[in-house]
Amino acid sequence: MASSECATQGVIALYTQLALNPEKNFGWDKGLNNAKAHGYKEEWIERLPSHIWDYCAAVGNPFSLGEFPEGSTVVDLGCGAGVDLCVAALLVGKTGKVIGIDLTPMMVQTAQRHAIESGFENVDVMEGNLENIPLENESVDIVISNGAINLATSKPNVFAEIFRVLKPAGKLYFADMIDISEGECAPSCCSQSSSGDWANCVEGTLSKEGLIEMMNEVGFVDVACMGTNHYTTAPTTVGATFSATKGDGNVQQRHWENVYTTKDVSKVGWYQEMPSLSLSLLQKVGSAPKDSFIDVGCGASILADTLIHSGYHDITLLDISSSALEIIKKRLGATADLPVYCVGDVCTFSSDKIFDVWHDRAVFHFLQKEEEQQSYLETLHKSLSPQGHAIIGTFGVNGPESCSALPVCQYNEEKMKNLVQGRFDILEVIDETHITPSGSEQHYCFFILKPMD
Repeated sequence: MASSECATQGVIALYTQLALNPEKNFGWDKGLNNAKAHGYKEEWIERLPSHIWDYCAAVGNPFSLGEFPEGSTVVDLGCGAGVDLCVAALLVGKTGKVIGIDLTPMMVQTAQRHAIESGFENVDVMEGNLENIPLENESVDIVISNGAINLATSKPNVFAEIFRVLKPAGKLYFADMIDISEGECAPSCCSQSSSGDWANCVEGTLSKEGLIEMMNEVGFVDVACMGTNHYTTAPTTVGATFSATKGDGNVQQRHWENVYTTKDVSKVGWYQEMPSLSLSLLQKVGSAPKDSFIDVGCGASILADTLIHSGYHDITLLDISSSALEIIKKRLGATADLPVYCVGDVCTFSSDKIFDVWHDRAVFHFLQKEEEQQSYLETLHKSLSPQGHAIIGTFGVNGPESCSALPVCQYNEEKMKNLVQGRFDILEVIDETHITPSGSEQHYCFFILKPMD
């Protein structure tokens, strides 16, 4: 069993026990006294059936972080037995809606029962994974969570999903455990991962700064840690609360501008000293220096340098980050005027030029929505010569689930074929294992596409 699957099963097992036996000592605070210690209001405590508070394993109070206007739609991620669901239902009133999502089937049943016992008809509870929230885009006013995000094995995916379901300027209020080991690993993260460490909020716990950086990179604004509290699950963890607001639509551009202005590009995971595979694939498709070539999402890659040295003179470089293109310009020096530099999103890119070769080493896998993927393919179809070739590299099905703190899609031949059918033929599929500057392995899958006749 993969480590992420093992962690998930450990979480489900532990929280099934909590659902069945709330009075059992699990090694951390819970119950009515815990709720009072976090500042849950007496009016809430009096309004809900007393036995519901036995299940309160809150690590903080998300309701202290902002307003919950009447009529709002609120989602509680990792809702557990439904304590916060019921409090949210009190705040948004009968005209509002509250949705609970939890990984543990027994907790879903318990939360549903508690909502009914509390007399709420505006509460829905569903089984689901925080990394794939079963809700529509921009359908939620407020997302809350209490001690659940650190149980997810891919937190960038969780924050990206929260961003997706929130309405413009929607709010994220959550409480969770943070790592306070001041740069030193918590004991459990220096050893082999165990499901118990994940379930007890140790193995998956990040620092305050790490969580804030993830939220900023996804596109949240006004991100802040609102404070810490008494709650702890290990010597290296403490409860904390966070607040954030969904930013505008220029998420990707801000993210990549930040990458290329604050990081050493020779240390990022996708860095290559020599783009050997790309060069070999260009040979494979019969590319020659006379070809019109575009490198999509070029970043600060040295592929352009290498092609110029080989005699290519019709080169277009497209990237969403102007800072990345400036790095290439400075590096090219005397030949900097040769390429055409385009700042923009590949999904909306337009050019009068028709290209013989379209090269994309690692952009397509960042496109999460089907409409984005289809826009990309439509742009490719319009931009590529009928006799041309597209070389597209993505993470393979055994590759990472995120890159630069952003979620990615993983591909194999079958998944790519389902997307490109009717427009392109897949001529060849090539697997690659990329060794990052830190020495870790990343599994890529490269596809050679040709427009269909």
